Amino acid sequence: MLRIPVEQSGALAAPAWIEVDLDAIAHNVRAFRRFVPAPARLVAVVKANAYGHGMLRVARAALAAGADDLAVASVLEGAALRAAGITAPILIAGPIFADEAGAVVQHGLVPSLATTELAAALARATRRYLPVQIEVDTGMSRYGVPRRELPAFVQSLHDRGRLTVAGVYTHFAGTEGDDAYGLREQLAAFDDVVGGVRALRGVRQHACNTLATLLLPEAHRDAVRIGGGLYGFDPLRGGGPLSLRPALTLKARIIDLRQAAVGDGVGYGATFVCRRPTRLALLPIGYADGLARELWQGADVLVRGRKAPIVGLISMNLTVVDVTDAPAVLGEEVVLLGSQGGERLSAEQRTPPGGSCYEVTSLLRPGLPRRYLGGTVEPTREGRALP
Repeated sequence: MLRIPVEQSGALAAPAWIEVDLDAIAHNVRAFRRFVPAPARLVAVVKANAYGHGMLRVARAALAAGADDLAVASVLEGAALRAAGITAPILIAGPIFADEAGAVVQHGLVPSLATTELAAALARATRRYLPVQIEVDTGMSRYGVPRRELPAFVQSLHDRGRLTVAGVYTHFAGTEGDDAYGLREQLAAFDDVVGGVRALRGVRQHACNTLATLLLPEAHRDAVRIGGGLYGFDPLRGGGPLSLRPALTLKARIIDLRQAAVGDGVGYGATFVCRRPTRLALLPIGYADGLARELWQGADVLVRGRKAPIVGLISMNLTVVDVTDAPAVLGEEVVLLGSQGGERLSAEQRTPPGGSCYEVTSLLRPGLPRRYLGGTVEPTREGRALP
């Protein structure tokens, strides 16, 4: 049988791939660690495949750089980290179905409580005292114990037994630098309701996401949860106290080049029509890989350090770029996110009004090869270095 060797590093062999700078992750963790001194704990949020960066490698890099705990969005994510050998505390910062209680206990995860149904299921599933955290709804109206119900809810946990309240927290609704007033209102509501429950005195409290950590030092309390800032997303756009480094670069190689005449249409529906003799480059990446049309249509990419626009509708697996003004050759490396030459393209530039830059990276297909730069080279179970 003919055997064709496959390159060990999928990212190096792939026509489109992601590069993740683990040194940037470590830099950002250390920056927040200095800004939020001990004893406050730093919780690295690695949900949604670490916002598209790769959950396991980012979790390890963050912990090695000084993060204390991890936070995920589901039991499945937490179980995957445990299966990979992560032993740090893992908070499930979101809702859980009652029938997942056994898996929570099995994998030693810290659940967020907001319903008596989940509390009852967890108490049945554990044979010893299980640490839990309570989320309090202070204005998101999304998840959490309503403020007026918190005293009774805490009492019900005490009456049930087997569940130990290890923390109480809330989620802030603000996303921009001018949301400081709303953040303070939520913080005051949190302090008021938690302070009124005697059983929660001395229990770990946390409220801050990246934005609140930067804007409200008085809200740091016993822990801060760093999500976007871990990956170099700066909600204050360089106007805050920390200099963060973006960690992700998205690249593809030109798989085809062709010349189009005046009047030629490009892509499905011919939504783009050439107004001049046009040189078109084809990239082997599309909306199935995470280039959602509403985020990427008409965006620039970098070819030899020059901006070149995406033209025509992005296809499932292919994207067309106008490289008439940007010299390009077959196989040329194109940057869709990140730096090349003196130019930089950021996820923030891809964010529509009312959207989030987190969408840009978290939508990148988990199966898209990821190449990790910097950090510690870790062996796989087969003894080979991970790409």
